[in-house]
Amino acid sequence: GSNDTSEVVVRKKFLVVCAVLLVSVAAMADTAAVLRELDTYLEQTAGQLGDSPFAAVVSRNGELLYERYYDGQRVLGRPVDVDSRWQVFSITKSFAAALVLSLCQDEIMSLDDTVGQYLPAFDGTDVTIRHLLSHTSGAAFAGSKTPESLPPDFTRVDIITEPGTEFEYSNLGMLILERTLEAATGKDYAELLQEKILDPLDLDSTGYVYAGSATNKVLPLKKNQFHYSVNGNRAGAGLYTTARDLHLFGLFWLDPVPIFSRELRDEAWTYHGTRESDQGRYGLLWWLFEGDGGYVMSGREFKIKAVVPDTGVVITVIRYPQARPAQGYRFSDDKRAMVLFGKRLGQE
Repeated sequence: GSNDTSEVVVRKKFLVVCAVLLVSVAAMADTAAVLRELDTYLEQTAGQLGDSPFAAVVSRNGELLYERYYDGQRVLGRPVDVDSRWQVFSITKSFAAALVLSLCQDEIMSLDDTVGQYLPAFDGTDVTIRHLLSHTSGAAFAGSKTPESLPPDFTRVDIITEPGTEFEYSNLGMLILERTLEAATGKDYAELLQEKILDPLDLDSTGYVYAGSATNKVLPLKKNQFHYSVNGNRAGAGLYTTARDLHLFGLFWLDPVPIFSRELRDEAWTYHGTRESDQGRYGLLWWLFEGDGGYVMSGREFKIKAVVPDTGVVITVIRYPQARPAQGYRFSDDKRAMVLFGKRLGQE
């Protein structure tokens, strides 16, 4: 009868609700299990790096899943906490990528503009902004095959390989980029980064720290050992930030509008060259793990920011190692591991 039919409908609805609840509980349980595994992994790698202090933040679709601060038995002589400011070394380069893409969005420059349009020392060369961002400029100092940073005079820079053909991780290229952006805009690089990226994203704890300006929130690499920012080397290194600020910067790359378009973002995540030493694939100041679905900013001394667009997961890990890596630790494997954690956290 009609009552029987109503009872069947109610029962079906109840079963559907129960099924949804069971899936949700299972997903939460799976997430918790993966996070426990990640926590164990972070402790293990901290041990491999000499009881390294670290900060770690994980989110999915903007929801905080995990946050931890480990001070390594106070080896830095000061607490490691949410307010600590870390020097992130080459992760700074991905901030430079965002700055360049914002200038492209505003039509102040183009990725394929020649550097000679802005710096007369490069007139007659084919080096472009894209080449600088992909470490394929071919630039070297005074004929040396190993690019050096901070040359006194750009006229001593030689282009020793055809631009766009060979990948060579280059601090010199970052110096050229810094001076190019200053010439294109008429502004100091730090001022430009503040105006175009840091202020719009409310990254209030991110910036350069020069010798003599450190507060007690700025962490030394080891006790009483600081590595300050240097004018001229600020596109490639030197930014200090908190773990939360760095995490917000990673979240921004999931949807960079209105600062720049997704199409411009995708240029940074497009393959441009390979580092021979570890077969690392490179875009525009980003390391690429496209086959695993993720993209990585990384910096000296094993700092990693992994962004996994398909799952909306962002993982931030900042470390200050106190010893050389123990046998079995490889930075390239560590970067890929973070991408894979990010992939798993979205697969429940």
